[in-house]
Amino acid sequence: MRDGIKSVQQEEASATLLLDENIYCREAVLLASDWFTDRCYVSVSRPEPGKLMVTIKGTTSSTELEPLLGEFQNALLDFQLRVEIGRETKQIRELIVAKAFAEGDLLDDAPVADWRDPVGVRK
Repeated sequence: MRDGIKSVQQEEASATLLLDENIYCREAVLLASDWFTDRCYVSVSRPEPGKLMVTIKGTTSSTELEPLLGEFQNALLDFQLRVEIGRETKQIRELIVAKAFAEGDLLDDAPVADWRDPVGVRK
Protein backbone atom coordinates (compact mmCIF):
# COMPACT_ATOMS: atom_id res chain seq x y z
CA MET A 1 0.00 0.00 0.00
CA ARG A 2 1.37 3.42 -0.91
CA ASP A 3 1.92 6.10 1.72
CA GLY A 4 -1.12 8.28 2.17
CA ILE A 5 -3.54 5.64 0.96
CA LYS A 6 -4.99 4.05 4.04
CA SER A 7 -7.05 1.35 2.41
CA VAL A 8 -8.38 0.12 -0.88
CA GLN A 9 -11.65 -1.74 -1.02
CA GLN A 10 -12.59 -3.28 -4.31
CA GLU A 11 -15.97 -4.68 -5.21
CA GLU A 12 -17.13 -6.07 -8.51
CA ALA A 13 -18.04 -2.74 -10.11
CA SER A 14 -16.27 -0.17 -7.94
CA ALA A 15 -13.23 0.54 -5.80
CA THR A 16 -12.83 2.88 -2.85
CA LEU A 17 -9.64 4.57 -1.70
CA LEU A 18 -9.33 6.11 1.75
CA LEU A 19 -6.72 8.87 1.54
CA ASP A 20 -4.79 10.69 4.24
CA GLU A 21 -5.12 14.46 3.79
CA ASN A 22 -1.69 14.94 5.36
CA ILE A 23 -0.30 13.32 2.20
CA TYR A 24 -2.83 14.21 -0.51
CA CYS A 25 -4.55 17.59 -0.25
CA ARG A 26 -8.16 18.09 -1.30
CA GLU A 27 -7.13 20.11 -4.36
CA ALA A 28 -4.84 17.35 -5.68
CA VAL A 29 -7.51 14.68 -5.08
CA LEU A 30 -10.12 16.72 -6.94
CA LEU A 31 -7.75 17.42 -9.84
CA ALA A 32 -6.83 13.74 -10.15
CA SER A 33 -10.50 12.76 -9.91
CA ASP A 34 -11.47 15.19 -12.65
CA TRP A 35 -8.73 13.78 -14.87
CA PHE A 36 -10.47 10.38 -14.82
CA THR A 37 -14.07 11.43 -15.43
CA ASP A 38 -13.85 10.53 -19.11
CA ARG A 39 -13.07 6.89 -18.24
CA CYS A 40 -14.98 6.21 -15.04
CA TYR A 41 -17.35 7.67 -12.48
CA VAL A 42 -15.54 9.25 -9.55
CA SER A 43 -16.96 10.55 -6.30
CA VAL A 44 -15.09 12.21 -3.45
CA SER A 45 -16.25 12.55 0.13
CA ARG A 46 -14.81 13.27 3.57
CA PRO A 47 -15.94 10.46 5.91
CA GLU A 48 -13.96 11.92 8.82
CA PRO A 49 -11.61 14.84 9.44
CA GLY A 50 -8.24 14.33 7.76
CA LYS A 51 -9.49 11.60 5.42
CA LEU A 52 -10.81 11.74 1.87
CA MET A 53 -12.66 8.84 0.32
CA VAL A 54 -12.59 8.37 -3.45
CA THR A 55 -14.92 5.88 -5.07
CA ILE A 56 -14.20 4.83 -8.64
CA LYS A 57 -16.88 3.03 -10.61
CA GLY A 58 -16.58 1.70 -14.14
CA THR A 59 -18.77 3.26 -16.82
CA THR A 60 -19.55 -0.21 -18.16
CA SER A 61 -19.64 -3.69 -16.67
CA SER A 62 -16.49 -4.55 -18.62
CA THR A 63 -14.39 -1.69 -17.20
CA GLU A 64 -11.24 -3.10 -15.61
CA LEU A 65 -10.70 -1.32 -12.31
CA GLU A 66 -7.22 -2.61 -11.47
CA PRO A 67 -5.40 -0.60 -14.18
CA LEU A 68 -7.55 2.44 -13.40
CA LEU A 69 -6.62 2.25 -9.72
CA GLY A 70 -2.91 2.16 -10.52
CA GLU A 71 -3.22 5.09 -12.92
CA PHE A 72 -5.32 7.00 -10.38
CA GLN A 73 -2.71 6.51 -7.66
CA ASN A 74 0.00 7.79 -10.03
CA ALA A 75 -2.23 10.76 -10.92
CA LEU A 76 -2.68 11.53 -7.20
CA LEU A 77 1.06 11.73 -6.77
CA ASP A 78 1.45 13.82 -9.93
CA PHE A 79 -1.20 16.35 -8.95
CA GLN A 80 0.02 16.55 -5.34
CA LEU A 81 3.49 17.44 -6.61
CA ARG A 82 2.00 20.00 -9.01
CA VAL A 83 0.10 21.63 -6.14
CA GLU A 84 3.21 21.74 -3.95
CA ILE A 85 5.45 23.09 -6.73
CA GLY A 86 2.76 25.66 -7.56
CA ARG A 87 2.75 26.87 -3.95
CA GLU A 88 6.55 27.02 -3.83
CA THR A 89 6.85 28.98 -7.09
CA LYS A 90 3.77 31.20 -6.73
CA GLN A 91 5.67 34.38 -5.90
CA ILE A 92 8.14 34.09 -8.74
CA ARG A 93 5.36 33.32 -11.26
CA GLU A 94 3.42 36.37 -10.06
CA LEU A 95 6.55 38.49 -10.39
CA ILE A 96 7.22 37.23 -13.93
CA VAL A 97 3.64 38.00 -14.96
CA ALA A 98 3.80 41.44 -13.32
CA LYS A 99 7.08 42.22 -15.09
CA ALA A 100 5.65 41.11 -18.43
CA PHE A 101 2.60 43.33 -18.01
CA ALA A 102 4.73 46.24 -16.75
CA GLU A 103 7.05 46.07 -19.75
CA GLY A 104 4.01 46.22 -22.02
CA ASP A 105 2.65 49.20 -20.04
CA LEU A 106 -0.42 47.15 -19.17
CA LEU A 107 -0.30 47.83 -15.42
CA ASP A 108 -1.39 51.02 -13.69
CA ASP A 109 1.52 50.76 -11.24
CA ALA A 110 5.01 49.49 -11.99
CA PRO A 111 6.20 46.43 -10.02
CA VAL A 112 8.05 47.27 -6.83
CA ALA A 113 11.12 45.09 -7.46
CA ASP A 114 14.02 45.89 -9.77
CA TRP A 115 13.85 43.83 -12.98
CA ARG A 116 17.54 42.99 -12.64
CA ASP A 117 16.89 41.47 -9.20
CA PRO A 118 13.44 39.85 -9.50
CA VAL A 119 13.58 37.83 -6.31
CA GLY A 120 15.25 40.47 -4.14
CA VAL A 121 18.64 38.80 -3.69
CA ARG A 122 20.55 42.10 -3.70
CA LYS A 123 18.74 43.50 -0.68
